Amino acid sequence: MYSCAFVLLFGMTGAELGLVSDLLHEGGNSESNYPSAEFKHDLGLLLFTCIASLLYIIGHAFISMGLNIFVNFVLAVFWGTGAGVLFHVSPFESFTCDKPSSSFSPNWAAYSDRCARVVTMQGLAWTLWGLSIILMFGMLFHLVEFKARKNVFMYKV
Repeated sequence: MYSCAFVLLFGMTGAELGLVSDLLHEGGNSESNYPSAEFKHDLGLLLFTCIASLLYIIGHAFISMGLNIFVNFVLAVFWGTGAGVLFHVSPFESFTCDKPSSSFSPNWAAYSDRCARVVTMQGLAWTLWGLSIILMFGMLFHLVEFKARKNVFMYKV
């Protein structure tokens, strides 16, 4: 089960890394090449989260279960923040990508040809958030074991 989850985590993180780095490469360092400064900074946050996730995937087998749970919590916070900011900032949704660029605000009109990439980035970020949460609770459930002890006589008088 864990191997399937980590294969999914690796594949989706790689896809997200490709999309984010492509948009950052097209826009460069100047904020004027992006629809808003918040969007540019969110791309930076998503780039950091992709790199941190890939480093975690490489080294997760060498760290303790408690640290794995903590790292999954931190990654879930970063993925959720990146996806939430992207949801808040971007006017694009899956059903608005076919609309003409004049239907978006002037800042986003020039960016409307990248609508599908932005929507895909948001979907992958939400999916990676959910997968990190599932991994965190799965590892927590695996770590904590509830069972009756045989040698406890608490109820005998």
